[in-house]
Amino acid sequence: MKRVASLLLVVGLIFSGCATDGSGGLTERETGALAGGGLGAGLGAIIGHQTGHAGAGTAIGAGAGALAGALAGEGMRRSKESAKQEMRQEMMQQQYQQGYAPQYQPAPQYAQPQVQQQPVAQEVHTKYNPRTGQTFPESYQYDPATGEQLKYINR
Repeated sequence: MKRVASLLLVVGLIFSGCATDGSGGLTERETGALAGGGLGAGLGAIIGHQTGHAGAGTAIGAGAGALAGALAGEGMRRSKESAKQEMRQEMMQQQYQQGYAPQYQPAPQYAQPQVQQQPVAQEVHTKYNPRTGQTFPESYQYDPATGEQLKYINR
C-alpha cells in the first residue's frame, strides 16, 4: 500500500509541473489529467489488488484515467472558449447597433428665442475592415458583422 501512495505522490508531482502558460495555474486539460490520473490510479490499485497485480493495475488505471481526464478537461476548455466567442459576438452586435442608432432631439415644450446652433459633430470613422472596406469609429476593435480585426485608415 505504501508503494501505491508513493506512486500517486510521484504522479501528482509530475503532473503539477505541467503549467507552462505563464499564468501560474493549471489549464482545464492539465487539471482534468491530474484528477483523472489520481482517480484512475486509485481504482486501478483496488482492482489490481483483487487480481494480485496492484502495481500493474495502478499504472494502467493512472494512464487511462489521465487520458480520460485530459479529454474531459479539453472539452471543458473548448466549451468555455465557444461561450466567450458567443458573448464577444453579442457584445459587438450590440455595440454596432448602439453606434448607428438614429439620434433625435425631443421637440421643445415652449417657444425659445432663435439662437444659431453649432452643427453637431459626427464621430469620425478612423478604422476600416480591409476585406469589406466598411469604416467604423475608433472605439471599435472588431467588425461587428464579421468579427474581423479592424485596421486604422492611413491618411
